[in-house]
Amino acid sequence: MYRRVFCQLIFAAIVQAAAAQVSVSLQEPPAGIVQRNQLWNLALIYSGSGSLNVTVGLTLTNMTDNQPVMTAFTKPVTLTKGVKQIKLADISPVDYTFLSPAFNRLTDALLPIGNYRACYSIYNGTDKGDNILAEDCMNIEVIPLSPPQLAMPADAASIQTHYPQFSWLPPAPLTLFNDLNYDLLLTEVRPDQTAAAAIQENLPVYNMGRLTAMISSYPASAKSLDTGKLYAWRVVAKNGEAFAAQSEVWTFRVQPEKPESLLPAGGVYLELKNDNGYKSTAVLPDNILGIKYYSYDKTHETAVRFLDARGALVKEVKKPIEYGNNFLVFKLDHSFSKETTYFIEIADVQDSRYRASFIIAK
Repeated sequence: MYRRVFCQLIFAAIVQAAAAQVSVSLQEPPAGIVQRNQLWNLALIYSGSGSLNVTVGLTLTNMTDNQPVMTAFTKPVTLTKGVKQIKLADISPVDYTFLSPAFNRLTDALLPIGNYRACYSIYNGTDKGDNILAEDCMNIEVIPLSPPQLAMPADAASIQTHYPQFSWLPPAPLTLFNDLNYDLLLTEVRPDQTAAAAIQENLPVYNMGRLTAMISSYPASAKSLDTGKLYAWRVVAKNGEAFAAQSEVWTFRVQPEKPESLLPAGGVYLELKNDNGYKSTAVLPDNILGIKYYSYDKTHETAVRFLDARGALVKEVKKPIEYGNNFLVFKLDHSFSKETTYFIEIADVQDSRYRASFIIAK
């Protein structure tokens, strides 16, 4: 029994002495795309005499939830006094254990998007227990080469619809994602704001999450966008629930609707005559009425009056009148019934009245 205890003490002393002679130097990969093989970019420093066999263990942890996603152990590596820069050939084959479905089993595969902490343990010989000679950790950030690219509406565009459709291109490379989805954010930009500040500070007009397609339409059930406002939008790419990358902020406006261009059917204008000049009633095929009126007065504003067959006022519209021929077009609203006779009347400066009658066909 004493001999066994003595041997254990001797072994512990040897391990402790070896631990004091081994250290590890990690070379953190730059933020961006990281291949799994890049995790083994490290150097081992041994200050002892002779040689020493060690095994390198790695635990990769997702910093979002502090859950391990992968562990790995190399084959034994022989150290001699000095610095040994580890090469993949020195440690292969590596025994990987994948603890997350986001990681596949190809040793040269790309790490999924995310923030990780890689912790390395140097074990004595092939022992993967408590005989750790050295330990060190580093942080790894995996991000896409390019974020989502906005497509439509174009930046600073003036669009004609109050219910636009948004589209964009995905981040690259797509192989970094195992659950790619998008958040779309639309907000109003106040006059004293930049577009980027508006996205950060203002309540969203429209906010849709977990989109899997690269297109989204502003819902018809929502309040229509205002022609007097500037809007900003951005797309955020996520891997599952984890942020991956975000697009630029683009802006657009909704164009005011152009006034409707009205023309009477066939380009025919009904000419107004003085009280004793009209004889027949014009039949309109639709609700557009065009009139021709010759004025002998200087430019002025007058009331165009619509009367029913009994002479009662139906509607009155103010119009500017110029000297000479005036061609006026009116869209007859719900105040006018079909197959009913109406009169249109204009009075000149001397209060002489010019009239025509019309009826809207059924």
